[in-house]
Amino acid sequence: MVALPTIELRNAGSLLAVCPDTGGTIARYVWRNHDILRPAPETAIRERRVRQMACYPLVPYSNRIADAFLLEGGRRHRLRANAPPEAHALHGFGWQRPWQVASREADALTLTLLHGADEDWPFACEAVQTFRLMEDQLQLGLSLRNTGVYAMPAGLGFHPYFPLSPGTTLQAEWKSMWTMDVDSLPSELTPISAELDFSRARPVSGWKVDNCFTGWNGYAALDYATHCVRIEAGEACRTIVCFAPADGRDFIALEPVTHVNNAFALEAEGVANTGVRTLRPGESFDISILIRIEAH
Repeated sequence: MVALPTIELRNAGSLLAVCPDTGGTIARYVWRNHDILRPAPETAIRERRVRQMACYPLVPYSNRIADAFLLEGGRRHRLRANAPPEAHALHGFGWQRPWQVASREADALTLTLLHGADEDWPFACEAVQTFRLMEDQLQLGLSLRNTGVYAMPAGLGFHPYFPLSPGTTLQAEWKSMWTMDVDSLPSELTPISAELDFSRARPVSGWKVDNCFTGWNGYAALDYATHCVRIEAGEACRTIVCFAPADGRDFIALEPVTHVNNAFALEAEGVANTGVRTLRPGESFDISILIRIEAH
């Protein structure tokens, strides 16, 4: 099938632009002329700069694997450090590979990615992404199936970026947070302090954060002057990574994921409740999120 640089889905006043060749990413999500996700610059689309896109898939793991060494079943696998100058492996292989178009409708799209064992991930597997655009909603799905002959550790997630403006508020509930060390790896699980309590909507502009929160209830809401964006994650995602640099780049990434950062190493150390899954040959699992918009 001929590769398409950008595929546009439309429904009523909404538009979704997807770039299959560029990591199966979303370049833009527009609702009634409002950018719901941070729009990718034209140069990012043209030059395939995935980390400047609006959203990308996290498969077969989220965030970092320390020093690019995967610890699994008592074995140690050397991975490629795929986000230099970092020494770690980051976000899996899905965001750096072209995806194939499996089916396409005016308001729906399915992409697939077949992976053979390599330096990015030593297990054979297949990933599937689904996009369904509705008038006031966007539904995203992501699944992973072990196509190899060995059991495979696994995790999934979404990495959407949302724009921030003065007065934007966030409401979300979580129970604990992993502090980060100088290498951007989790070091200690701590209870939520008052300054990190967003159970009631609070202004979020200017918040500097790059942490993993656990015990999340799967719901978050960003309130803007003209509309509210509600994020609802399926049961598999009860961990969320929040990233906002507060350095003039006006966005916040709210990343629903299935496991904590550096989860494979933490599990090998005996840490409980990391969220790591093991897929036997032929097994699969999936996640989904719904982004719902309400006008004021």
